[in-house]
Amino acid sequence: MPAARSTRTTAVKRKALAEAPISRQPPPEVALAAQKAAAVATLKSAFPVTKHSVAAANGKGAKVAKPVSSFVATKTVLHRSTAPPQIVGRESEQAAIRQFLQTTVEKGRGGSMYISGNPGTGKTACLQTLIKQSVASFPSVLVNCVPLTRPEQAYAAVLDALNTEYDGADGALAGLERLVFKGKGAFLVILDEVDSLLGSKQEVLYRLFELAAHPDSRLALVGIANALDLTDRFLPRLQARNCEPILLNFNPYQVNDIVAILQSRLDSVATTEEPVIQKAALELCARKVAATSGDLRKALDVCRQALEAAEAECKKKARLVDKENGPAAAPVPKVSIMHIAKVLTSLNGSPIAQKLNALNFQQKLVLCAFVSLSGNAGGSGPAEAAASSKKSAVGGIAVSKLFAEYGVICDRLGMLAPVTRTEFLDLVTMMETQGVVIVETLRAGRRGGCRIASNSGAADDRTLRLAVDEADIRRALMSTPALGPIL
Repeated sequence: MPAARSTRTTAVKRKALAEAPISRQPPPEVALAAQKAAAVATLKSAFPVTKHSVAAANGKGAKVAKPVSSFVATKTVLHRSTAPPQIVGRESEQAAIRQFLQTTVEKGRGGSMYISGNPGTGKTACLQTLIKQSVASFPSVLVNCVPLTRPEQAYAAVLDALNTEYDGADGALAGLERLVFKGKGAFLVILDEVDSLLGSKQEVLYRLFELAAHPDSRLALVGIANALDLTDRFLPRLQARNCEPILLNFNPYQVNDIVAILQSRLDSVATTEEPVIQKAALELCARKVAATSGDLRKALDVCRQALEAAEAECKKKARLVDKENGPAAAPVPKVSIMHIAKVLTSLNGSPIAQKLNALNFQQKLVLCAFVSLSGNAGGSGPAEAAASSKKSAVGGIAVSKLFAEYGVICDRLGMLAPVTRTEFLDLVTMMETQGVVIVETLRAGRRGGCRIASNSGAADDRTLRLAVDEADIRRALMSTPALGPIL
């Protein structure tokens, strides 16, 4: 009996516990987090979050950061290396290139085209843009012919760009022929600065155009250079061999063309603000560039440098305002006509600077040889430079020594072969006509005189001295990237 009563009591207690409500208190840390969440919800309902407050909370003040980002984007789009958002103008040239691509490489056939025009007229940019827009997929490579020291190196350069193996330099032509006639599909080769391949007999250029013109060829060849009459003057047998390329010339840009291209680049990064470069400033830049060369790259350089000058001027004013009135919002720089005019003046410089910058690369090499022999190469100070310039202007340097030093510099550069002695004398005579140097004939028996024989057999005992300040010549030579390390 006692055991039965105990069992009945235990069962009653379990039933009572099961029916009683259970109260579970959360831990203290959970309760604190819930209170914080409720407080944050109350604050959010009282102060709604805006876009401006989010930018400020993240450390990105919208009103201050916008001019900076706009300037960075504008400077980037004005760089030479930046691909244009679109090709503005050049409708007839685009149509000719598009038709060439459609009838050759897009159909698996060969062919050739020669594109001529002054530097900075959009030849390469237009071609590359249309290649990207092509509906067909085909291999295309761009080979710059300037670094090639011999025309025969063009075969290997093309194969290297196409990642095609070949048996040494001597087997490069055979490897290219196999690829042209036995390859899997058509391919496009662009030879930029193709006039650098000009040699004594032009066999390399003749062979390349013949390969492209063959009925079974898979090579679509495009040569690009500045000379308009390159094929007529140096490759007269192309027409007789029935492999004459399609000729296309790019005329220099006019004022309206330059303004439209610059405005197109600026519009691609424009914001709701006022234009960063005033329209009158763009027109001034376009008129000056179109009047001299029509080179779009120069117009881009002028606008970018004017933009940097305006930004530096604006930052300087902002620092002065901060010192007087405390920190303030960053002002928005604007490029005006004054900024463009200052940059144009600094780029064009004096008439002497313009004369020296207009010299071709071979003439600059002659001046580089003169500076080297005058004892002023290697970073002399102003006093030594002035003394050396005065000494060279009085005594001069024998033409024979100058020619020998010119050959040494050409070998050191390794970019191109030196000209012959007769051609070298022609370069000197041309610079004398331009008023850069003065050529004098030594008297018989004069100490220091040196006689050299020209190809015609006549005696040449001339010396050369500068007609302009050597400091101006050094500045002009330093602006040429290839000659800077030598000086």
